[in-house]
Amino acid sequence: MRQLAISLLLICIGLPHSPVRAQGHSSPHPSKLRERLERLEADLDEALTLLERARQRVSALAAEIAALKAELSPNRAEPSAPARAETVRPSSLPPSVAWPSERRPALSAFARRILDPRLGEDERQHELSLRPEIFIQARFSTWPETGATIDDIASNFRVSRIETRWSGRITDRLGLGLELQYHPAPDGAPEELVNDAFIEYYLNEHVTFRVGQFVKPFGFDIQQSSAVRESPERAIFAGYFFPGQRDRGALLFGDLDFLGVSALRRVQYFFGVLNGNRFFTDSNRQLNYLVRLRKRFSSMNLAAGISAQWGHQLLPPGMAGNNNENVFGVDFQYVSGRFGLRGEFVAGNMPSTLLGLEPEFAPAFHPGRHSSGGALFATYQLTAKDNIYARYDQFNGDPVTGRNVRAFNIGYFRTLGESARIGVDYQFKNRLSFNDDAVNTRLHVTWNITF
Repeated sequence: MRQLAISLLLICIGLPHSPVRAQGHSSPHPSKLRERLERLEADLDEALTLLERARQRVSALAAEIAALKAELSPNRAEPSAPARAETVRPSSLPPSVAWPSERRPALSAFARRILDPRLGEDERQHELSLRPEIFIQARFSTWPETGATIDDIASNFRVSRIETRWSGRITDRLGLGLELQYHPAPDGAPEELVNDAFIEYYLNEHVTFRVGQFVKPFGFDIQQSSAVRESPERAIFAGYFFPGQRDRGALLFGDLDFLGVSALRRVQYFFGVLNGNRFFTDSNRQLNYLVRLRKRFSSMNLAAGISAQWGHQLLPPGMAGNNNENVFGVDFQYVSGRFGLRGEFVAGNMPSTLLGLEPEFAPAFHPGRHSSGGALFATYQLTAKDNIYARYDQFNGDPVTGRNVRAFNIGYFRTLGESARIGVDYQFKNRLSFNDDAVNTRLHVTWNITF
């Protein structure tokens, strides 16, 4: 009966009341209907979040009560099994209602991958487990680009990524993330073994505070995981502006739904204070500041974001001038049926150094110079498992050569069950690129598995 009552309550929450329209009255304007729909969806999200919190609290209290009863039991040699709290499973709810951690199925798996592959989320929806998540990526690369030497390419068979991750909620207020990777060790880069190491505090449903080492919340491509990325590597600009994709510092992030303003619903915000200086080195004793805003327009299957970073970078010895490290970016993601489209453009001061434990200054850098880059990605879902894609990728003002780099990728990938994927990618490139995640071979066959 209790489960039935809770189910009926959730059904009532999931079905908003619609007033009966009197005959002879005109229909509301579509813009007002869309505004009301977004407001109701946000209210439903908030109600479901509160319900999930209550469910978790009930489960924790039931387990604690059972443990205390076992302690007080006369027969302590055979303690009774902990009582399980009665909960409502999502299968008993109408299709429009689900727990917060399971709301994503409202989008198709294809739309989720294009629009919202867990970008910028905290760990509060997942309880920390001793069992880690394992990610393995094997690759075969061949046919070097013109002019490439053995130092510029990673060819033949290799294990391009081996990562293990623990992340989740420890208490109602605390969470953490720890990600270790093995593949830098054989390459002689032990300083890259730790990807993520952060602690986060949940001030409320809309605000999370994170400190430690984590992915920079700048744009889309920087944050997109290698486990779900379609092309072999990120766009060229990612390796120059944000090598390693990580930084160390403090981050305040969440959503603006609590303001109750229709235009700000489904808006994510990120405010960061970071070390900067190419991730591994912080020898200028100055901080960088980062801001990002992203909004998802559910009715249009569209998302768009703006990002900005202000800071300073190192200058080569004996060189004076502008040492700014300011970068600005815009990005969008769109889905229509089986077609997906993403675009991103980033511009800023030319990076002075490359990725490394010690500063390695870029040969073509000069104070006052600028670099820019962008990528346009299009994909089509042939079947539930088969996809094709094309991507145009350009970077202007390479700090190594001072020239522009253009690349065009076409590819196909197929999902294998829920945890694996195999893909084939062919790349046309006008000249070599360098630094983090440089791809200077034409053909790549990649197999990912996450478990």
